[in-house]
Amino acid sequence: MRILFFGDIFGKPGRQLVIGNLPALISKHKVDFVIANCENLADGRGITEKTLRQLIRFGVDGFTSGNHLWDRDESFGYIAGETKLTKPLNYPNKALGNRSYIMQKEGLKLEIITICGQVYMPPANSPFEAFDQFWESRDQSIPLLVDFHAESTAEKRAFGWFAEGRAGAVLGTHTHVQTADEEILPGGTAYITDVGMTGGHDSVIGVKKNIILQKMTTAMPIRYETSSRGTRINAVIVEIDENTNKATSITRINTAIEV
Repeated sequence: MRILFFGDIFGKPGRQLVIGNLPALISKHKVDFVIANCENLADGRGITEKTLRQLIRFGVDGFTSGNHLWDRDESFGYIAGETKLTKPLNYPNKALGNRSYIMQKEGLKLEIITICGQVYMPPANSPFEAFDQFWESRDQSIPLLVDFHAESTAEKRAFGWFAEGRAGAVLGTHTHVQTADEEILPGGTAYITDVGMTGGHDSVIGVKKNIILQKMTTAMPIRYETSSRGTRINAVIVEIDENTNKATSITRINTAIEV
C-alpha cells in the first residue's frame, strides 16, 4: 500500500495547497491512503469542524494531531466525536478525542496514532510506555503508522528505534522544518525526523516573519497572523508491504506551489 502523509497543514494557505493538489498527487503516486497532521489547520491554531470536514470532503482519509489540537474550545465537542481524528496517545484518557483510527479501503487496512514527545513539550505521559501498552492491546495484523509529534530530534530518533520492527512508519512532526534523513530502518520501519509544514514558507514556521521579528526584538506580546507567501507542500510517500507490514520505501515531497 502507498500512503501520502502531509506535514503540519498551517492555516488557509496549507488547506488550499492540499485541496488544489491532492487529486494530482494521488494519481501520480498511486496513493491508497491520505493522512494529514491537522493541529494547525485553523489559522495555525487547532481545528474547527468546518476546516477538518473540508479536507475530508476533498479526500483526506485520516488525521494525526499534537499539543495544539485543543487550542479552540468551541471545537471540543467535534473533536470528541470525530473518529477520523486521533489525539495524542500519551495524553490523559480524559482528554477529548480518539486514541487511534483504522482506515479501510479496497481490502486494505491501516491504523494511525499520534504520540507526543516530552522534551521541550507540554506535560505528557511517557511516549515509550504508552506505545508499548498500545502495541500489546492492538490487532498486530494491521499495519501501523505513528506520527511522533515532538520538538527534540534526539527524542524522535530514539522513538524511531524503539518502534522499529513494530510500526510500519514513524513520521516526525511539530517543528515545521523538513529534515533530509528519511530512511527504512533495518526492522522495516520508515522513518523521518520531521515531515515539515504544508503552508507559507516565506515566514517563521507559518507566521508572518515581520510579526515574529517584532516579538523577538521587543519581547512584547503580539497577535500572530498566518503567512500566505512562499507556499510549499511538505509531505512523504510511504510504501508498506501489506503481507509483512514492513515499509519498503519512503520519499520526501518538498514542492513550491503558489496558491
